[in-house]
Amino acid sequence: MLGLSRARRRGCHLTAAIATAERSPGGLLMPNQSLLMTGRVFACSQLHEMMHLARELCGGQICVTPDVASFRDPETGPWLEKYYSVNDEWQADDRRKLLALARDLLNSDYAGHRLTFQLFAQAPPFAHLAAVYRNFDWDEPLRFVHRAAGLSDRVAGGEAPSKAAAE
Repeated sequence: MLGLSRARRRGCHLTAAIATAERSPGGLLMPNQSLLMTGRVFACSQLHEMMHLARELCGGQICVTPDVASFRDPETGPWLEKYYSVNDEWQADDRRKLLALARDLLNSDYAGHRLTFQLFAQAPPFAHLAAVYRNFDWDEPLRFVHRAAGLSDRVAGGEAPSKAAAE
């Protein structure tokens, strides 16, 4: 999983939660709650890093790139075309579109609403962590460790060995 992008890892959590679906207390099929909650924690804990990374990649260009009307204006258009073109493949209009997309994803009213929704309406990060703890299936990892370490059945049952067995 180390080679996967963060977005793909979040998708992996959801895919795994669906693939390992479980029955709800009411008998309905639902995504595996442990995997679903860990995916939410991962996504929420990485959101600010993703936003900062996108801003660092785009630099200050997100907030200073003129709108499309300025690029089409006969007076300012030729200057913007000259200074926003990178090479023959990356013309000014392509760069403007890419920066406009980054601006819309990070700085628009929509982006601000989504960020606020993720940080406040979805519950604070500690609540996500608590949900992971409450929904985590502790039995399977304990069984795995028991088998991997070759522990006796006494340990699996949580029983302390008797004094006679220790001698």
